[in-house]
Amino acid sequence: MIPTTVAGTSPWYATWFESPWYMELYRHRGDEEARLVVQLIDHTLHIPHGSQILDLCCGFGRHTVALADRGYLTTGLDYSTYLIDHARTHNAHENAHYIVGDIRGPYPSTSYALIANLFTSFGYFDRHEEHLAALRAVHHHLASDGRFVMDFFNADKLRRTLVPESMTMIGQTSVIQERWIEEPYVRKRITINDPCSAEHTFEERVWLYSPEDLRRMMHESGLRVVRAFGSYHGDPFEPENSERVILIAEKVSS
Repeated sequence: MIPTTVAGTSPWYATWFESPWYMELYRHRGDEEARLVVQLIDHTLHIPHGSQILDLCCGFGRHTVALADRGYLTTGLDYSTYLIDHARTHNAHENAHYIVGDIRGPYPSTSYALIANLFTSFGYFDRHEEHLAALRAVHHHLASDGRFVMDFFNADKLRRTLVPESMTMIGQTSVIQERWIEEPYVRKRITINDPCSAEHTFEERVWLYSPEDLRRMMHESGLRVVRAFGSYHGDPFEPENSERVILIAEKVSS
């Protein structure tokens, strides 16, 4: 087993998402992928254009601006000041604005037609109860007929297909990614060897919530799953084969 890294004073996401290397590593997950999942949401839910939408944990805003392009009044919320600053500069749009905030709430409005949580932006906290608190915040801030969309990895398949190590190059910089399962998490150590500076090491650690775990947690939080997709193209979810699980839920009245 790969030894665990020593925890710092800040949670892993507070360090990693404030680094420019995060955007460099995930730059290949670009605008076209964002447009695909937004198109799926648009064609499935038929939410009236002009409705208020929250892109929860929006990162550098690629989904936020794709939603805004379709005529929705979109707020992008993220914990990272660095990513929000980047979004405001590079993904500005007349229908979008960006704020720093916490997935556990509060959010700016309690009448969102849609709250979207995309690209595995869930499962980051130490305690399970904090994830339930986030889902309860989603329920509280949705309009009475609002919908929630979560895009997460398919943990059941990930357990079988996890690649232990890979190396990529970003220009002259090598990036080594080591991955392992340490229940209840999947963990990743990212080592960046930049010839122009010192070596940098970051971590990702995400709870391995199965699709059934997510359904159950949403149910506990007042959200009823009504559809599930297995890809951004709208393929049906197949537990054995789908890389992603995209759950669409509706708010259940209290």
